[in-house]
Amino acid sequence: HHRQQAMTPAANRRGATVLADEPHHDGSPLYLPSPPTRLGEEFDVYLRVPHRARVTRVVARQVHDGEGFPAVATVERVDAGAAWWRARLTQANPVVSYRFLTDGGPHNYRWVTAAGTVDHDPTDAGDFRSSIHPGGPDWLESAVAYQIFPDRFARSGRVDPALTAAAARDWARPAQWGDATLGRAEGAARQLYGGDLIGVREHLDHVASVGANLVYLTPVFPAASAHRYNATSFDYVDPLLGGDEALVALIDEAHARGMHVIGDFTANHTGSRHEWFRRAQADLSAPEAGYYFFGATPQEYVGWFGVPTLPKVNHASPALRQRMISGEASPVRRYLRPPFNLDGWRIDVANMTGRQGADDLNTEVAREVRRAVATERPDGYLVGEHFHDFTGDSPGDGWHGVMNYAGFSKPLWTWLARPDLPIDHWLGIPWPGWPRLPGEAVTASMRAFSAVPWSVRQASLTLVSSHDTPRIATLVGDPRLVEVAVGAMMTHPGVPMIWAGDELGLCGSNGEDGRRPMPWDTPGSWDTQTLAAYRNLASVRAGCPALRTGSLRWAYADADRLVYLRETTQETVMVLLARAAGERLELPASAIGVHDGADSDMLYGSAPAVVRDGSVYVTGDGPGVWIWRWAGSALMTTSGG
Repeated sequence: HHRQQAMTPAANRRGATVLADEPHHDGSPLYLPSPPTRLGEEFDVYLRVPHRARVTRVVARQVHDGEGFPAVATVERVDAGAAWWRARLTQANPVVSYRFLTDGGPHNYRWVTAAGTVDHDPTDAGDFRSSIHPGGPDWLESAVAYQIFPDRFARSGRVDPALTAAAARDWARPAQWGDATLGRAEGAARQLYGGDLIGVREHLDHVASVGANLVYLTPVFPAASAHRYNATSFDYVDPLLGGDEALVALIDEAHARGMHVIGDFTANHTGSRHEWFRRAQADLSAPEAGYYFFGATPQEYVGWFGVPTLPKVNHASPALRQRMISGEASPVRRYLRPPFNLDGWRIDVANMTGRQGADDLNTEVAREVRRAVATERPDGYLVGEHFHDFTGDSPGDGWHGVMNYAGFSKPLWTWLARPDLPIDHWLGIPWPGWPRLPGEAVTASMRAFSAVPWSVRQASLTLVSSHDTPRIATLVGDPRLVEVAVGAMMTHPGVPMIWAGDELGLCGSNGEDGRRPMPWDTPGSWDTQTLAAYRNLASVRAGCPALRTGSLRWAYADADRLVYLRETTQETVMVLLARAAGERLELPASAIGVHDGADSDMLYGSAPAVVRDGSVYVTGDGPGVWIWRWAGSALMTTSGG
């Protein structure tokens, strides 16, 4: 009775959604404790059903060879807040989709899916996924990535100035370190500031100081641009960056510090000045001509997005894939072994790679890159850039994970973006301003994109901005909301990725504008409040196993606040994100899984969570981030059911 009364204010609040009352499963170790590793293997899945859900029957539905098969679930254990139902499934295929049917709800007919709980028959697209494919390397569990755009990060002054002069005569527009970026103006991609890999190595102390231990370098191959996604060769590191020796020294130093380093590879296209493309254009009967999509003449070819300087490669060519990916001398393999020893790759525009017109070789190419990485580095990391729906491209046997724009960044931006944002499009869509959506919509989007194996979620990069997007400081316009965004990034499943300069409060209204040089010489310009938030939140993540490996269970959402739980068998962590202040929140203690009087550790923020009379009371302040942890005797115990 007390619990029902305690929930009344929150449940009746306009637009509020008490998600903690829903049955829950997510494929994490708490709910799928022994993932299958071979075909035909049986495995158990668990559904946590709150007593308040009034469920008396659960059946799991699994898909084998394209057909649905039932698996009746039984109650295995019960605690004060929920019953844990267990179903035994069979891994008939490399990836098996499954969901749960329960009674309860308004129609006594309710499906529990990765995308949420619905009272109608859903498609399989939102199902949970079990996979026999191994996940990312073990070291990802504690990884925090730091993205570096070498030309804008640090200039050592130890690269021969003659190289810059030669680039200026050829393609570059040299800039002073304090010059403004050209943004969308003509020649933005040719603006060369002169950052180099030696400079990166000299600032690894800063990278470590924000809690990062995985350096992600955007391309380092020679190219006629500062971004270097239009490589002229894959055979060596750009001398403007210090050459091969500088990359080797950087990786050696990072490894000595316990850091990992991944590179950035364009498997989708080369530059129009690339040696392969020049040979092909010079002679359409040359072997390299089969690497590209040519028409009747050398001047007719497919460019990525129609850009003539980025000719798209044809993965239907076995010779191309051997030379680019699988061969012993291929760049994908060569830079993963001595003397370079990269720890993996981020694959540029992975969603478009291998796709052209009627051809769709994306999955095949992803698997081939995965095999190439594993051949050289069994503990290598492979992550694909993917701006859109990655769920169908992520069975777990290609990219370990993706850059999670669709399932994390975009929903977060729609929640936190300032109403007066001075950007006249919504990520390329002509739209009058960015949408500003309530927390319930944000939660729904994030859940919709969770229909992948848990290992894929854990190996994906969570990010609040990157070198291809507006800066988070510009998007939200308030350091307190930057802190909220970073709080989400550091407490969600996946690998948090810091875009160099975000921690200093750098701004930028688009990708090129955001690629501003790091202001090393003007520390007075740094946003110290934001820097402290990055450092402190990364430290909280590092010290909390549940934030790195625990399940994700949504507890509450209203327009301005989100509450979710990260859980293991040993601890429960509750995260509150608020974009604005509101009423004090009351959540059922049974749903959180804690006893009356349970004391929590305040991991972040200064407002305690009070547990009494069957409710958990938390602050209504905002904007802000609060993180609490309950462990051991504070948690509700379980008994046999």
